[in-house]
Amino acid sequence: MKIALCHLELSCGPQERNLQLLEQAVSIAAEQGADWVLTPEAAVQGYYFYRIDENAVVAPQPSPELEPLRKLCCEYGITLFLGCGEYDAACDKSFNSCLVFGPDGELIGRHRKLFGECMASEAWARKGDSFTVLPCSGLQTGVLVCADLWFPEYYEGTKAQGAEIIVDVAAWPPTQVCGNPLPAWLHASKVTDVTIIVCNQTGSPQWMDMNVGQSVVIDRGELKLAYSGEPAVLLFDYDAEAKRVQSIAYDVHYIK
Repeated sequence: MKIALCHLELSCGPQERNLQLLEQAVSIAAEQGADWVLTPEAAVQGYYFYRIDENAVVAPQPSPELEPLRKLCCEYGITLFLGCGEYDAACDKSFNSCLVFGPDGELIGRHRKLFGECMASEAWARKGDSFTVLPCSGLQTGVLVCADLWFPEYYEGTKAQGAEIIVDVAAWPPTQVCGNPLPAWLHASKVTDVTIIVCNQTGSPQWMDMNVGQSVVIDRGELKLAYSGEPAVLLFDYDAEAKRVQSIAYDVHYIK
């Protein structure tokens, strides 16, 4: 199978622009034969949307604005892992989530970020309360959001729920404040003995330099693929039966 990472500049939005970029990137990935497409954390609204506008409304998801992306899932038969803020009226809370849409465009499931509550740029979000493992293309797929992958209780808990591969949608470059996440990602893959895929983002918002953020593929503790820099769609081949990364380099398609 072929997996694509949408390594994009999305953190400052606005949502309308982000959705246009996401549609462009997902289309490129699909046309290159991708089976799975991953986006960064909070890709729909932009990671810093609340810093930019504290009156921004977080909508229930999937909203009508996501319909073009869902149609791409149907048209190309892809599975989409979409970083997105969402409001849940049942509990009157908003969550920093990863929505997973199947090849029919329907929602397979969602993961709500486990780490942090009402913190800094994520002051709008509450903590999720459960591990997420979903059946995707015949693989039991663990889903995490950004800093979830730092904490053993989260990635080990996901593995314990049957995850055969783990994907993480992120907004985490190495910084003096937050540290370098790569050693933690490597350790998580080694401990769980699975492939871990991190889709990060790029750009230079005033709050954090995302340009050095890496989108990586780690196979049982070994760094196989890494990319940082210009916005691009990154594709690689994965043997779902052997559960091994096949590619020795990303197939890079730059976004203009």
